[in-house]
Amino acid sequence: MNLHQRSYLYFYICIILTTICMGSSFPTGKYLISIEHVPPMLLGGWRFTIAGFIILLVLFLKRGVKYVLPSIDHNSYKGFIFVATIGLLQTAGTMGLLNIAMSLGVSSSMSAVLLFTNSLWLAVLAHFILKERLTMIKVVALVIGVIGVTICLGLDRSLLGWGACVALLGSLCWSCNTVVTKQFKFDKGAWVLTGWQLLFGGIIMFLISQLLGERYHIGQLNGWGWVWFWWLVFPASIGSFGLWFSSLNLRGATISSSFLFLVPLFSTIFSIIGLGEPFTLHIMIGGLCVVVALIAINYSPHHLSN
Repeated sequence: MNLHQRSYLYFYICIILTTICMGSSFPTGKYLISIEHVPPMLLGGWRFTIAGFIILLVLFLKRGVKYVLPSIDHNSYKGFIFVATIGLLQTAGTMGLLNIAMSLGVSSSMSAVLLFTNSLWLAVLAHFILKERLTMIKVVALVIGVIGVTICLGLDRSLLGWGACVALLGSLCWSCNTVVTKQFKFDKGAWVLTGWQLLFGGIIMFLISQLLGERYHIGQLNGWGWVWFWWLVFPASIGSFGLWFSSLNLRGATISSSFLFLVPLFSTIFSIIGLGEPFTLHIMIGGLCVVVALIAINYSPHHLSN
């Protein structure tokens, strides 16, 4: 096996493990919210604050305080505003709303399908804000994606309501976050951005949980509850981000993003095995439409020709 083949093999291993770790976060979060009755925003506050703190602590010990301080155009004030905004949108907004959706009865597999429609909404936002032209392929993908979401929700009236709306709003937050990150150039590495966004997002979720009056004593968790909580912190948060950045470095955003359709697939598999969630026909058909749309929205003829 030559160096080129090894590089491809390493990429495939990284991206598959990334999607497995990401997919596992949905059923584990659902378990803690539905079985252990952990309040959704409080769970996210614990999870992301701990994960962000660990990342920043490791970076501080390895590289020093100057490396850890966020900055944009060598301005730390702008850097802190930027990472706080990303933490609000992607961590608190996206994952917080997703946790709330699952607490309102949306299944973990359905949450994953709805969340990863973010590429579809991003294509629309990018057309108007970033001036990235909507191609015919992207328009067709958007139509297929909307049809998929409609099938997922429209064929089961029990799924219609606040839960589904909250999950879709979380997906929109992720799209808005991507637009913001494309508007500014962060001076530091991806790990610094990740650490700060998780830390700020976790703190914001803690504050929201207090405003909502959420209460839960961490000592109430049973054995499996502790296992899944630490799974959320390490493999599902720190691990998935680390593997994701490795994938981006190996093959870039376009090809890496095209594999994200595997996240709802793995989430569904884990939910069926671990939580006993039913695998209904409308989820299969609607999810398949969303998968096709995700592949098409990330389609790159230039990439394939090379």
